[in-house]
Amino acid sequence: MRILIAEDDSSLQKMAGRLMTYWGFDFDMVSNGQEAVNYAKMNGCAYDLCLMDIDMPIMDGLEATKIIRHELRYFPIMALTGNLGTKKRYLEIGMDDFLEKPYSIKNLHSKINKLTTKVEKICLVNKKLKLTKETPMNREELQELIELKKKGLTKLKLVGTGTTFVVHRNIQNKISYDIVGEGKELSEFIDRSENEPGRCHLYKTNLHVTKDIFTPEELESAIQIENEIAEKFMQVVDKKIQD
Repeated sequence: MRILIAEDDSSLQKMAGRLMTYWGFDFDMVSNGQEAVNYAKMNGCAYDLCLMDIDMPIMDGLEATKIIRHELRYFPIMALTGNLGTKKRYLEIGMDDFLEKPYSIKNLHSKINKLTTKVEKICLVNKKLKLTKETPMNREELQELIELKKKGLTKLKLVGTGTTFVVHRNIQNKISYDIVGEGKELSEFIDRSENEPGRCHLYKTNLHVTKDIFTPEELESAIQIENEIAEKFMQVVDKKIQD
């Protein structure tokens, strides 16, 4: 996790830095909006989130957000401010959320977890399966992921195929176990997309997927069975996949 923090108050900088370190997050600290823009450009938007103060010298957080949204690829930005009188404007210029100062540590951590929700990705690298995470393409996709997360679901994207599925939150760990841990040539999972749900067969060699479409009755039964299986993989992370 890498976070860009734009804050001009030195005491708040120190507090935020201590919190990021305690939570195990990498971070860059800047003192005004112009520096925030420069860091975002310099680092190729390699941030999972920006915590943006509004009232800062040289360039305020609103103007910085406008530039970032206009010139750089999307990443979430949350306003941290003591003035929520213009919160509608924050969203209109491209911010994703806001948190009023003074804020509780619990609320800040909760907001960070929500706004850093990502798409699960599967790709082939040198004929090896690799699982990664991808920042949403825009605010609409982020909100979609947040709503899916509330239901215990996520989006799974197969890189190189252009195919995306709605799946159980643990399904990537099951796929890892099947293909890497067990050495199977394919893994099964349920696509829970509203428009065309079905049982998917993912083939290791080329990430090709075939799907058997469910009737509503079949879907309900299959989901119950998969939920029981997928929950067993909550803590399963195959290190081979991360290599």
